[in-house]
Amino acid sequence: GLDHNETRSWHDWHRHVSLVMLAFALLAAIRHRANALPCSKKQTQPLVPVQS
Repeated sequence: GLDHNETRSWHDWHRHVSLVMLAFALLAAIRHRANALPCSKKQTQPLVPVQS
């Protein structure tokens, strides 16, 4: 968390926020790539939830 040693000085805060932003950008790129993949044509029927 932010109450530990990551943010006790400006230099540490800058390093912590830079790494967090890098991780967020990586996850956003992975999500964008996953959503951009074409759907498989093999699946002809939509998924239907099981009802009890």
